[in-house]
Amino acid sequence: MIVAAAKYGLGRMSLQLFQEMIDRRIKPNDVTFVGVLHACSHSGLVDEGLQQLESMHEKHGITPTAKHYTCIVDMLGRTGRLNEAYELAKSIEAEPNQEALLWGTLLSASRLHGRVDIAVEASRRLIDSNQQVVGAYVTLSNAYALNGEWETAHDLRSEMRRTGVRKEPGCSWVEIKDSSYVFYAGDVSSCARGSEVVTLLRELEGKMKQRGYVGGSRGLVFVDVEEEAKEGIVGLHSERLALGFALVSIPKGVTIRIMKNLRMCRDCHEAFKLISDIVEREFVVRDVNRFHHFKSGSCTCRDFW
Repeated sequence: MIVAAAKYGLGRMSLQLFQEMIDRRIKPNDVTFVGVLHACSHSGLVDEGLQQLESMHEKHGITPTAKHYTCIVDMLGRTGRLNEAYELAKSIEAEPNQEALLWGTLLSASRLHGRVDIAVEASRRLIDSNQQVVGAYVTLSNAYALNGEWETAHDLRSEMRRTGVRKEPGCSWVEIKDSSYVFYAGDVSSCARGSEVVTLLRELEGKMKQRGYVGGSRGLVFVDVEEEAKEGIVGLHSERLALGFALVSIPKGVTIRIMKNLRMCRDCHEAFKLISDIVEREFVVRDVNRFHHFKSGSCTCRDFW
């Protein structure tokens, strides 16, 4: 329950559930604290997270492990405290798989906040360890591009092609009456009810622009290129196609549920908020990290994920 609430961005609820455990004298273990720290990380509760880390040993006799410190690195990185996150990451001794998760977490945060210096170090460690190599190359190239170093970003992409390193294509799917419908970015030709879906999405885009939406802006899209191919038309990203299909296929009043194999695109996240208000419907998107529940123009993640 603690982790489930965290996945929906309900960090406060997670902490309340944890406190209820303590009040009921249910002894927490190391796994419990992974969930609690995960909740703090995904809701920006930095002070609370640091307090929980300190309480592990002092109040509950549990020694923090690399998994717990990785949550702290993630928490600090998400809130822009990159120097602290970096120093902590360097001090942690971890098994190879956990170390890859640690530096992958720091890499994503440094990319998000434009810290190319830290992104370079995190990428180097991942590539040298032969862990998350594809993600390291792509995220680092995006960090360079976001920093205006386009030539370096292009060189990295060329190196990927030369060495045969390929990213996993982003896809989204919807299940209707025991049937799954899968969508890929820009692939309208094989999209179920393709012409109808595209027409609807264009109509919705026009209505969104009337509300101030600027699709494909640099700050919203390019930073997330690794989640959805840049070559794909932004307005036809996989989750957008899945939403269009669901809107023309699922009766009003029924919550639309979409799954995605990678992280949700920031541009699509903005669009989904607006569309939920325009069409007066609820959408739930489960990406690789968490659930996003869109309703009346907002998302449960509060734009923090």
